[in-house]
Amino acid sequence: MAAGIAFAAPSGTSVSFSREIAPLLAINCYGCHGDSGGLNLRTYRDLMLGGNLGKVVVPGDPERSLMIHFIEGRRGPNHRMPKESAPLLPAQIALIRRWIAQGAREDSVRLPSVRRVLPSVPMDKKTPTRVQCKVNVPAYLVVTMRRPGPKGEVLWEDAVSVKKPKQKGDVGEPGQVIQWDLRAGYGWPRFVRLELDVRYAPTPPVGILFTATAVNPVVRR
Repeated sequence: MAAGIAFAAPSGTSVSFSREIAPLLAINCYGCHGDSGGLNLRTYRDLMLGGNLGKVVVPGDPERSLMIHFIEGRRGPNHRMPKESAPLLPAQIALIRRWIAQGAREDSVRLPSVRRVLPSVPMDKKTPTRVQCKVNVPAYLVVTMRRPGPKGEVLWEDAVSVKKPKQKGDVGEPGQVIQWDLRAGYGWPRFVRLELDVRYAPTPPVGILFTATAVNPVVRR
């Protein structure tokens, strides 16, 4: 069964991109269509730009929208999206259809997220720093490394989804530890700021793990 936050709103009401469509895409689609796959769905602008096959959303016309063709499996089972994962629920597809039929509009609703910050993490070119995180609910996780300071330059960033059961585009399941081994790049400061943003969680996450420690080198005898 496909995971997701959003389900069809009551008939006759407007579908919110921020509250209903974006969370559904984040948990089910961003893993393959974030910065790869020929189509970026992470922002409304990128979604509306389309991808290798052209525009995927035709405002006001679900039948001509390629997104509907692929999530409904009209291009055949090998091309159904999410690929190699459970199909979206009928209610989720109906929600996307309604949003497109209503004009596929963007809104400015900002959903709450949970942030954890490690303000001063040593970063070295030779010794990796192991960054680990764990959340107990399905969510979209964004890990950002910055120069020191709350608005410092972004040095590195990764975004991943977790849900149960884990599917092709997911990095793991809720409760599993996810990790990155990172080294300093050219011109990086000795200490960096690490941020974890937990987005689109259906319930507030508790007991979040977010740590960064130097990886001890293996001593060969």
